[in-house]
Amino acid sequence: MIDGLNYYQILDIPEDALLKEVQVAWRKFVKENHEDVVPQQERQAAKERMFRINEAYAVLSHEEKRADYDNAYMLNGGSKIELVRSRVRKAKDIMLRDRSLITREEMKLIESIIDYLDRSTQERCFAWMTDILCERPEMAKHVVTSAFDEQLLGVNSHLLDRLLEKAPYAMTWEKIYLYGEEILGIAGKENKERNYNQLARILCHRLDLAKHFVYPSFQEQASGCESCLLPTLLKLAPNEITQDHFNDYIDTVHSMRWIVYGQLRSYNEQAIAWIMKARPDLVRKPEEKPTPKELPLPLRS
Repeated sequence: MIDGLNYYQILDIPEDALLKEVQVAWRKFVKENHEDVVPQQERQAAKERMFRINEAYAVLSHEEKRADYDNAYMLNGGSKIELVRSRVRKAKDIMLRDRSLITREEMKLIESIIDYLDRSTQERCFAWMTDILCERPEMAKHVVTSAFDEQLLGVNSHLLDRLLEKAPYAMTWEKIYLYGEEILGIAGKENKERNYNQLARILCHRLDLAKHFVYPSFQEQASGCESCLLPTLLKLAPNEITQDHFNDYIDTVHSMRWIVYGQLRSYNEQAIAWIMKARPDLVRKPEEKPTPKELPLPLRS
């Protein structure tokens, strides 16, 4: 916030402005405040205006900085509801346009408001992205996060199916890793298992990234979920499991005390047996027995 104006007001653009609109506004102000067109007596004021304009442009033209600014702006009294509503309106307008003209930034805008939509609108958004992907495979890398969101939200629009079919290599290990982390946070064992099964499908298409599926496989087992992720990993790429991976998993299992987590511990012991059968070279370290607490000696009367 500068001189009582937020960055959007400084550039005289709406809060749902796309990058192209930000750039157009900035160029307009640059031309208006250039020293060649500003009278001598106004140049200092123009210079100060351009300082504020450039500061606003540096933030709003940068995706991550803009997201941070929006969050801070809303915390400082800006209206999150109005910001979201304006972006939802713009997203709906974008979805009515010719799909061959849709840009990466417009895809990102739609992706950013998915969580704020009702179920039926979410389904329409994902279906629209699926159509985009089918018509324009070059846009694949811009729908990866949305394909994972589709699964996390339990929407069946076939976006992930089309992505695996047309452009599985658009998925980076970073996005797959984040997907695995988000699975841990969703509610319901059945929902988690369904998403872990989707990770197994992704693994089948991206064996070159198999090492990044090791920890999600162990996390799945430790949470008590029963999907085909670990069996798929053991079948297709067991050698990606290192001794360090295995040690970390063993530590997790050993932390499950039988008296409290009996059923979960038993399930994970079975998983350990599967792993050691597929990888007999891995060594299971012994479990440390808990040290019994010493009772205080009775005080003499």
